[in-house]
Amino acid sequence: MASLLARLFGLHDNRRDARWDEVLPAPAPRPAPAPLAAPTSAELLPPLKNWCHPFKDTRQPLAQLTHLANAKAGYYPIGRSGLFHGGVHFDSGTGVTPDKSVHCLADGEVVAYRVDTQSPTTRYFINTLTVDKPFSRNFVLVRHRMQPPRINGSPETPPSLTFYSLYMHLRDWQMYRKDPATARPAFWPPSPTLRVKQTANDVHPRHPEARGLNVRHADNQGQIIDLLPRGAAVTVSGAGRYRKLENSLGPADLINADGSLKGYIAASVLQPMTGNEYRIRSSRASVYVRAEPVKTGQELRELPTGTVVTAIGEGEYRKLERVNQYVYFDMLEAEPEPLALALDRIVVLDQPVPIKAAALIGHLGEYQESGAELPEEKLHLEVFTDVEEIDLFLKDSRAWAKRLPEKDRTLLKLAKGTPVVAHQENATAAQMKARSSSSPLSAADLLVPKSLLDDLPPERKIHVPAGGSHNARHWYRLDGLLHDANNNLLNGWVCEEVGVTPWLSPWSWEGYDLIFDYNTSRHAMASFFSAVDRFTETQRERFRAMAEEDLKGPMKSRLYDIIDRNRDGKLTADELQAAMRLPAHAQAISQMILYKESEWFHNTQKWDALDELLGHSGSTPHLNWVAEKQRIEQMGWWTEVAKKLGFSSWGKAYHFHPVGLLSNFPRTGELINVDDFLQQYELVHTFFLPGTPALTADSRKNLKKLVRTINNHYKSSSLSANIYEISYMLATVRHETYYYPTGEFFSEKPEIGELSYFNKYDPILAPTEKLRMRARQNGNTEEGDGYKYRGRGCVHLTWKNNYQKFSRLLGFDFVSNPEAAGKFEYSVPIMIIGMSRGLFTGRKMADYLNRKGIDYLSARKIINGTDKQELLASHAEKFESILKKTSQLSVEFHE
Repeated sequence: MASLLARLFGLHDNRRDARWDEVLPAPAPRPAPAPLAAPTSAELLPPLKNWCHPFKDTRQPLAQLTHLANAKAGYYPIGRSGLFHGGVHFDSGTGVTPDKSVHCLADGEVVAYRVDTQSPTTRYFINTLTVDKPFSRNFVLVRHRMQPPRINGSPETPPSLTFYSLYMHLRDWQMYRKDPATARPAFWPPSPTLRVKQTANDVHPRHPEARGLNVRHADNQGQIIDLLPRGAAVTVSGAGRYRKLENSLGPADLINADGSLKGYIAASVLQPMTGNEYRIRSSRASVYVRAEPVKTGQELRELPTGTVVTAIGEGEYRKLERVNQYVYFDMLEAEPEPLALALDRIVVLDQPVPIKAAALIGHLGEYQESGAELPEEKLHLEVFTDVEEIDLFLKDSRAWAKRLPEKDRTLLKLAKGTPVVAHQENATAAQMKARSSSSPLSAADLLVPKSLLDDLPPERKIHVPAGGSHNARHWYRLDGLLHDANNNLLNGWVCEEVGVTPWLSPWSWEGYDLIFDYNTSRHAMASFFSAVDRFTETQRERFRAMAEEDLKGPMKSRLYDIIDRNRDGKLTADELQAAMRLPAHAQAISQMILYKESEWFHNTQKWDALDELLGHSGSTPHLNWVAEKQRIEQMGWWTEVAKKLGFSSWGKAYHFHPVGLLSNFPRTGELINVDDFLQQYELVHTFFLPGTPALTADSRKNLKKLVRTINNHYKSSSLSANIYEISYMLATVRHETYYYPTGEFFSEKPEIGELSYFNKYDPILAPTEKLRMRARQNGNTEEGDGYKYRGRGCVHLTWKNNYQKFSRLLGFDFVSNPEAAGKFEYSVPIMIIGMSRGLFTGRKMADYLNRKGIDYLSARKIINGTDKQELLASHAEKFESILKKTSQLSVEFHE
């Protein structure tokens, strides 16, 4: 919002940001709430299943939390001035996605937004000059509902909480217009204008460097006469696969600067149709369009015979008025855009639009602080709820969590005082246990997500089975997560004693506190001015009581408990940032649920109450403060939205740390929702093969591990995931990894068969010279290589040459360790890289799974020719159906 202290009055450095609290007396009784609107879809909103970082940060959850210390300003719950700030900032300090796209935090529904045609500006007075500085006030508000999982066998409904995520300072419509290639949020209403898809990949013969959509002379197998670039706006008419292009009179090389068509065509080749419309008829394949109406006129280009044109005039040559053109309709899309009536105002949707976690919310807009030389791009992300009974929800949720099964306990609690044993090479678990008593101890509680522990490499985990006198233990090597009493980060091994070290459910809300803080912005500003010695002695005495009251308030008191090491009563920005770089402190701060007035609720009295502190009066006006208050008023949206959504009319809400909430729960934006996928797969499993038994426990375990590995591979790589490719890959795994001796599917076991069966792959033992030569050509050179390099993994990697190839690609020696190629951690990358790049047969899956059609049947040839083609194609279709229900995989094709 405004830069009240940061830029306006030069009271802090360039990183600083300021926020204001309310000025209403506290704790005055709350007014009666305004009558609620008619029941909304909030009551019917399904509970969210997935979360996603707004910029798709793939680091482990605690790293996502501590990374926010790098922001230039805008921390939770106070800004650099010590004033309340209800959200967090993502800016040049934290880094954002290269395309500046912002993604939805969780499954939910869009309920309100604002898109300005052009962001407004504030006129500031800089020395003797006036400067207009833009500020994006565009926002999207999404409603979500969270609910613990049901308890098997119980008819009871779990408690639930409706909350909202706010995305502020987004791009205006003018910026989208300047860049047609930028994706539009899907919740915008569709435009009547169509655009060429960004996946259009046609190449014009005369312009091989350009990519787009071919324009043809006829609506059925027409010849190419032009190319529309990606993102080009078009209007079409008709029906069928090819539609008539209406917004262009002809190919681009015949269009004059004013949009009219140039050129003349011989009357002798024009066959009359209706009016001035003719079809070109000639014994030649094409005819010339000339610059002048004479035979010797310059040849501008040729048009194919059969082209329909509109021409006027008399004589030997007729003037071209239009050339009928046709484009492939499936490569056009209705581009969402805000309707003219919805621009420059707050839109509260009568019918909210469903949105998934990771879906596009918008793009970063420009916001220029009063003292900044240039605008910057930043996101203000905020999470809040207006539910008054939040204390009851937390109580009920905690009670519910105690009844949930062990698998739902995904947070390991390392309590304050946990020993951290320094790492030593070749140290045993017994030695680490013995050294625990003399090791440094952690100085704060820390909840460690299970996903973080699962992702540790094997060399950072040690399992000790239960013995006669002790429980089983798990040792984890954790670096940079715990800290000592002097706030020094600790690196080393920590011990989880099974049955003793607690595992908690996110629904237990461990460490979370409800904090009701009624101090006003005047209190906060008075304490800040006192801390930075802004006051004169007279002012200090006048505002002393107010400053001290703020320091003793619930919010500041809790922060002091966490981070104020010297207890000097001055909570500085440097102390806050230092604390945020320690995972345990950052987590503790993120567990503060603050009841405060929203900064987006505009209250004139609140801002006018700051006039005296800022030196503004009728006789001595502070023009920049007046301008700043005008900006603040334009930024507000709460009152207008509250009328339709039933928010409190007094503007207060319970604020959560958005990334803290995100990091508390598992499945943060998984590509494929593992549990939902397994459930859907088992529902259709018996239809895959007649008489196929239900999944065994091992098969279910294998499939779960397989899908998780696919998720992790795409998370850590730059590859794009396509729903059709993954469907085909899973169908291949389903076919290749059926282990007949045990009836186990998705097995990590190698290809089965007697030792002699693999002689056909052996350079010495193969029964014919032809087979022996084939073995040698594929790298099998020594006796026993046929069996040693037999099929393993998701797509049954075979032949020594292929083992060598993927050793180079993945940086692991599969030649010396062939069994590793069967493990999912390696066989999934082998499958994805090998199949998508065509490394097995020289043909890519995209040759068959593309915008021209999904041909699972032909794609089968990539691996095993025509073996069981129809069966595998059927598997792929079923996987596609499942993934469309349970994943965030793209449905766009790859070229």
